[in-house]
Order: sequence, then structure tokens, then C-alpha cells
Amino acid sequence: MLRLPGAARRPHPGPAAVLISDAEGRRAAQRLNRPDNWQPGEWAELIRGEAGEWAMAVHDNSPVAICFSPASNDTAAEARIWTRADFRGRRLAPAVVAAWSRRERRNKEVLFHSTTAANHASRSVARTLGLTPPGWIWRVRT
Repeated sequence: MLRLPGAARRPHPGPAAVLISDAEGRRAAQRLNRPDNWQPGEWAELIRGEAGEWAMAVHDNSPVAICFSPASNDTAAEARIWTRADFRGRRLAPAVVAAWSRRERRNKEVLFHSTTAANHASRSVARTLGLTPPGWIWRVRT
């Protein structure tokens, strides 16, 4: 788990425009092509803002990177990141996480991103944003 500080570094957005889940962004997202890995119902909930705040990088009328809140409560929200395979490695994930955090920070005290030691792509996003783990979760197998 990585905790996002009050002001995460703002990376360069890369080769795509970034939409956020404000009224203008929600309207624009309705005209986007739905990614194949999103079911129609869950995509509709996301772009309407019913599943929490989001930010997405867009290229050729399609989302190519998305950060959203799959879990939240009154004080905390988790960042989940998806990047289309042909756009990975272009620094879009850090851009959408930073945009998401600025949006979500208005209502939440704690923002975090869960990852594992083996998820090198996720850890690269964290390094780019200057995130540090507040601790580790250990599992004892018997």
C-alpha cells in the first residue's frame, strides 16, 4: 500500500489529453469509445461519477489510461489504475493518478494505492509520483 501525499508530483501528461470527473469531463466521457475490458454497466457508472472520482487519458476518442476509486469511505479512497497495453510505458498512469488525486483530495483525507512488491509497473508509477509505503502487509503461510 502506498499513501498519496497531499500534493503528488505532477508528471508531464504525455501524448494524451487528461479528462477528470467534473461536469465537463463526464459529458466528454459519454462520447468516448468504451474500452473492451469494461462492461457497459460498470462503464456507465464510472463515467457518470457514480463509482467515485476518476481521471483518464484520452487518445483518438478512446481512454488509454484510467485512474478511479474502486473502494472508498468517508475519509479514504483507493486508486486503481488501468492502462491500455499499447500505451504502457508512456507515463500516462502517473498523469492520471496525479489528476485523480487532485480531484479526490477535495473530499478525502487519505488516498492510497495498493500494490505488491512484484508489480513493477505499479511501483514505477509510485516512484514517479514520489510515493512511499507507510508499511507492508505480511502474510504468514502455514
